[in-house]
Amino acid sequence: MGNETELLRRYTYGETLGGTKKIIRVDSQGRPETGWLFGEPVLRSGGLGTVGWCKENSASQWQKGGGWTANLYGGVQSGDDWAAVFIPVNELPVTEFNTAKWSYLMTGTETMGVNIVIWVHDPDDFDKRAEITQLGGVAGLEKAAGWNAHEFDPTDAGMLFYGENTTGTGLSAGAANQYTWAQFQADALFSTWVIYRISIEYGWEASGTFDDVWVAEVKLNGVNIPLHPQIGERAGGETKTVFLATVDNSTTKVTIITPAATKRVRIHSIFMNTASSTAAQFEVYFHTGANITTTPAKAIAACTLDTDTQAFETVQFGADGPIGAVGEVVSIRTSANITTTGNFTIVYHEE
Repeated sequence: MGNETELLRRYTYGETLGGTKKIIRVDSQGRPETGWLFGEPVLRSGGLGTVGWCKENSASQWQKGGGWTANLYGGVQSGDDWAAVFIPVNELPVTEFNTAKWSYLMTGTETMGVNIVIWVHDPDDFDKRAEITQLGGVAGLEKAAGWNAHEFDPTDAGMLFYGENTTGTGLSAGAANQYTWAQFQADALFSTWVIYRISIEYGWEASGTFDDVWVAEVKLNGVNIPLHPQIGERAGGETKTVFLATVDNSTTKVTIITPAATKRVRIHSIFMNTASSTAAQFEVYFHTGANITTTPAKAIAACTLDTDTQAFETVQFGADGPIGAVGEVVSIRTSANITTTGNFTIVYHEE
């Protein structure tokens, strides 16, 4: 069953409860079999790595994919910092997985590219499992700034494994022992196991900093995997909170949020308060204008506060609040000098 054309006859799209499309098995007559093959992609990260769905922030990001990309940020590397797209797999036999393709946009040239990890276990004993990893720095895995793509070949070297209860394999675990995927398929133990997950990963380097990448396309065994947020997910990274007090002179614009050069700031809520009896307009706006009226279209919030009438204000936008341009900062100031007696707290995320 190693022939990709034959596999494509066995797998197709099907509707599940709620209308979600998943890849399901079909028999030789095209009739659905029980279950599914590839599940919905899930974003995960560890250490200093972060992940988020991206709607495309620059012209270069529009060139590939279906409109959403998986933004992976490896961060400062210390051996356990990573970001990944996890794709559940419904017990596909190791011997039947033969091809994979993926494309990704890299911010800069790195020592490692975006690699594949194949997670396998004994279908009858889940205590027996292994993760079979393609080295991120292996020859042939593109890692230059700009668009890259990789075509996974079972005969390429650079695959290693770690696992639990792998007695019976003729292969040795650890980074010092590298094989081809074809050798795992022919192994006495792993040839009897199945795949429960495939991940497209970025990170795990000993040092350096891995800047943003965007995974745009993933194709497994000839089947395209749609990349998009799931129900309850949103574009961008985790919610953050920033606090900043005013300075003397508080009428001078100050930057409160500086996003990554490739990201945009989405505002959720703003809290402002004063301990001054001097009435002043509190201003929050995108970009670097001297005040909120410099570019009215960049305004986020403004209110007049003093201890005699109103000492605080809360502005709630919810999940779909104002969003800045790519790399655009958020600025604050007051219209009168209240020195260090004013406070701004902003809840936001980058996307």
